[in-house]
Amino acid sequence: MNNMKDRLKRLSVTALAFAAAAAVLTGCGSEKVSEGYWVLSEISDSEEKAKGDALEDYGLEEAYIVTEDNGEGYAVLFGIPADFEINEDKGNFEFETGKVNYKISGKKLTLADSNVTMVFEKSKEDAPQKPEEVALSGNTQTGSGKDDFTVDGDDDEAEDTDEAEEEIEDTDTNDGSYDLSYSNPREYFEGDWYGWMTVTGRNDFWKQIDGEMYDVMCKVEMKDDNFGTVTIFDAGMPYENPIARVDVVVNDSGVDPKKGYMTDDNSGFFLDGDFDMHNKWDIDPGVFDWSNYMMIAGTYVDGNEEDAMDYVFHFKKWGDDWSDFSQKPPHFDWYKKLIDEGKPMPAAPPED
Repeated sequence: MNNMKDRLKRLSVTALAFAAAAAVLTGCGSEKVSEGYWVLSEISDSEEKAKGDALEDYGLEEAYIVTEDNGEGYAVLFGIPADFEINEDKGNFEFETGKVNYKISGKKLTLADSNVTMVFEKSKEDAPQKPEEVALSGNTQTGSGKDDFTVDGDDDEAEDTDEAEEEIEDTDTNDGSYDLSYSNPREYFEGDWYGWMTVTGRNDFWKQIDGEMYDVMCKVEMKDDNFGTVTIFDAGMPYENPIARVDVVVNDSGVDPKKGYMTDDNSGFFLDGDFDMHNKWDIDPGVFDWSNYMMIAGTYVDGNEEDAMDYVFHFKKWGDDWSDFSQKPPHFDWYKKLIDEGKPMPAAPPED
């Protein structure tokens, strides 16, 4: 399974990667793709195959494609949507970043490249809400657990804007430039990160914000070359009272040894619970071509094992201009102004 996971990471770890390599499907032609919601049912390579519940091992239990009657559609993996147009004459999906062939067989839609094949089956259910570049309106987190997570109309206010913009640590210069160079994993991970988060709810409580996006920040503080702490926070739960604070281990075993690999050290907390097996982190930024990027994905289950959600954090180092990444955080204009002025990362992003 590990071999296929490595190939999957390199070639299909996000929806954008559907178009990253030349497709090799045969028998494609002017087959019509009907309107519908197509759910990933199977992935395979020359050695291994995973389907059903086993897709959770790859973080792909929520992968899907939506096709529309106007010849357009989008694919979603790890919460990232990628729009495409369907070219029936050439038998391919045309993404912004390239093309990938498709094949239709009954209610099965197959996409493949030279290493990985992904089979989607048409569902009778309604498609989930498409992830969009919008912030959570009126949603704030003001405590250390789901009981304090409120949806629209909460009277509690988080830190004042001025306080939220208080600097944590002036580690960057104020001349409009940032040192984003690195030569080893510690240098790559250590420092300040800014990005956005999406949630896929597994029960009614978290489904209230299913597919929404909001700004998050991250601070990686290394104790030495291998051990450190990751702190994740937002406007409602700033640095001093964060969403998560997790001990991590860093080494050079990733796809790119200079970027390295980071995993949790099974210690810390996420919202109201101790960090445990539900929240396993495997962070390998070398599988992506994007600069100064890391993705953190996992599953949160509350202490009573009643409420659960899948979450994905997309981060870039504070100072990166995000020019190579199509999806921007909700308050990107706010961020861009700060980095243009050479300012360090504040204690929290702005509230809506």
